[in-house]
Amino acid sequence: MSKYTVFYNSNKEIEMVLNGQADSATISAQEGTGLSTLVVDVDDTPTSHYYVNDAENAVVKKTELGISLDSMEKAIDEQFTFSNVPQGTSIAISGVISGTMDASGTLTLTAKTAGEWRVVFTKDKYFEVVYKIFVKRRTL
Repeated sequence: MSKYTVFYNSNKEIEMVLNGQADSATISAQEGTGLSTLVVDVDDTPTSHYYVNDAENAVVKKTELGISLDSMEKAIDEQFTFSNVPQGTSIAISGVISGTMDASGTLTLTAKTAGEWRVVFTKDKYFEVVYKIFVKRRTL
């Protein structure tokens, strides 16, 4: 891992990156232009492919939100399991149910009504993943 000083704008977009801890004169100069400063210890250089998270304590790669679903189709009373859901992710289900993901990383939904349901995951400003799940009626 390497240490970088990241200068970012009010939209949390990275404007400039320096290797290591920047000196106070450089930090003051950049903050004078309206940029904020964050020092991170990461494997990859945080380029424009990264942004500063909402908590302003880390950088996040813009293309990573690896949520997975065990199956897109289930019968009534069966469970859908979403894995790798980051903590703090907003969840909306067909505009009927909404919430925020806890630290467990796993969301389990029990199918109670047949039909097509949209499950929307939103994290920070760069990520939105939409799953369509199908709940089948019981068959005889």
